[in-house]
Amino acid sequence: MGLAQTQEVLAQLYTNTDFRERFFANPETVGAELGLSCDEAQKLAQLSAKEVNIFANSLKWKRLGEVRELLPRTARALGKNFTALFWRYAQTHVPKGIKKHREDAIAFANFIAIPEEENLDPPWISDLVRYEKTWLLAYEPTSRLIVCWFRYPVGIASAKEMKRQPTIAIWFRFSKQSQLRHIVRSL
Repeated sequence: MGLAQTQEVLAQLYTNTDFRERFFANPETVGAELGLSCDEAQKLAQLSAKEVNIFANSLKWKRLGEVRELLPRTARALGKNFTALFWRYAQTHVPKGIKKHREDAIAFANFIAIPEEENLDPPWISDLVRYEKTWLLAYEPTSRLIVCWFRYPVGIASAKEMKRQPTIAIWFRFSKQSQLRHIVRSL
């Protein structure tokens, strides 16, 4: 087993709960699925399942903290539900790449902004999630102009003032190097 293959298996063990459970229940069969020999699978199975679970949980908590920072209004509005939704999301999605925290937050926003599946309450939450996701997309230097319509005044900070009111938000920059500008107007 080469270094790259070892790293791939360890990454799976630390990030994929289903894989981790299957591997520790039957290391040789799951190892064979990954092209590992019986000896290689047995060596990996000598890892403490308890310690792997502790480390895996610490990784998920770190991810949650990063995503919470990138979606602060959504986290505040959802309260404890934010964490519960994130655990469900983290079971199926593992971020990759150099902008993985930002990509993770965008993917999580996509996950929770499906009102039919998540029954987000109150209904303005899905607009708020979409608003914060759009902020993350607008930060990309290649993004020059984004215009979004919302059903609620997403630019206000108070949940008590969230009454249905058509709102437009515009993100723009004049060049790749210029500062991102933002306008929100309720109609």
